[in-house]
This record gives sequence, structure tokens and C-alpha cells, in this order.
Amino acid sequence: MTMDESLKLSTGALPKYRQLLQLLRTRILAGELPPGARLPTEDELMQTYGLSRGTVRRAIEQLGAEGLILTAQGSGSYVNSGHPNALPFRFTGTEDGDRTTYQVAVEEVIPASMAIAERLALPLGEPLIHIARRRLVGDRVVGFSERFLPQSLCPVLLDEDLTRASIHDILVNRSELPLLRAVVEIEAQMLDAGDAALLQVAPNTPAVVISRLTYTAPHRPAVWYRGLYRHHYALAVCVDADDNPND
Repeated sequence: MTMDESLKLSTGALPKYRQLLQLLRTRILAGELPPGARLPTEDELMQTYGLSRGTVRRAIEQLGAEGLILTAQGSGSYVNSGHPNALPFRFTGTEDGDRTTYQVAVEEVIPASMAIAERLALPLGEPLIHIARRRLVGDRVVGFSERFLPQSLCPVLLDEDLTRASIHDILVNRSELPLLRAVVEIEAQMLDAGDAALLQVAPNTPAVVISRLTYTAPHRPAVWYRGLYRHHYALAVCVDADDNPND
């Protein structure tokens, strides 16, 4: 099965690999490439879109990680008959407007410990970005959060100004990988001495505690996040317009 050569990739901001990923994902989810259909070969995709083999392979590998295709050695890639009908999304509504700033407590690259390597399904010692920040509204501390993610996911993250920017927005816009699933746990707790110190409050102060693991594919963990919030935590979700074929 060959692709329509009239479907050309643009020279816009999105990398070519992600444009090809979106195009193939859209055709699969729309049923143009039905379950069991064989995808074009790497050579066919390279010739049709003028891409390198490495670019094509990145798109194919991500489709496989998302569960949309299955690849058989020596045979090719086929649309998975049980693929998830998933589209990228992003979190919104977590900030408090222009008055929000951040006090960066930690920004470093460290080797993955056993606990974090297991959470993120990474080899022990894999380079990780670790960022911890306090959220301030005016001069009042209202939250504390920390994140662990593979350095390879967004190598430029530590080059950004993290005193004002939303790390989630940076990752969605710069990592080149879509957010496709998240597991969120929310509890209200009386803070122990360690967590109270992070939030700069007294022990036994009540707070909202958030644990969140986000995925770039149904089974590919990306970011481990933990947050402490003094009074409230607001979260909304919207479809990622850049990746939504029906937008």
C-alpha cells in the first residue's frame, strides 16, 4: 500500500519526524489505514516525503510505542487491530496569572536512582533532569513541585528561564513528543516535617498533595511529578491543537 504523494510535509515549526508521525497517526485513527493494513516501507516513505531513514524510523518507532502499529522483523509494520483511539492533550489552568513566579530550588542532571528508574521504565543510572521549584503569588509561597524526566526527552530544558515559565508548556512545545496519557493521584494531607519545610509552613499544616506520571504513549512514561499546594490546586485538560486532525 502506498501513500498519496500529494500529501507533502510543510516547512513549519514542527520537526519533519513529528509531521510524519501526525500524518500516519491521523490516517490510522481515521480508518484510512485499517486494522491489519501494512504501512509503506521505510524506502517508500523516504521517497514520498524526501526524508532521511532516521527521521522515518523515529516516526515508526513512536507509532509502535503508542500501540498503533506492530512491526514484524523482515515483514514490515502493520496497523494494530487493538490500537487505542488516543489523541495528544495538554494540561491548562494550573497557573495564577501574571503574578505567578517561581523560586528554583534544584535544577540538575543526575543519574536515575532505582526508585525513579523503575517509575520511568529507564535503565539504572540514565541521565535525568531534576527540577524542584516553589510557586509564589506575589511574595507568598503557595506551592512546591519537583519533576524527574529523562534528559533525552528535552535536553534544552535547563537552558530555559524557570523562574516564570510553565515547565509543562515547555515540555509539550519543545520535547517533540506528544502527551497521550496521565495517571494522577490527589490527596489532602497533614504535612510531615520534611514536606512542610519544602512548602515553608509548620508541620501538620493541611495541604493538597499531587502525584502525576505522564506518558508520551500508553506505556512509555515521560515525567514523574509531585506537588504540594497550600490551599488549592486547579487543573484542566484540553486537546493539543497542533496534533488534533479535526481541529
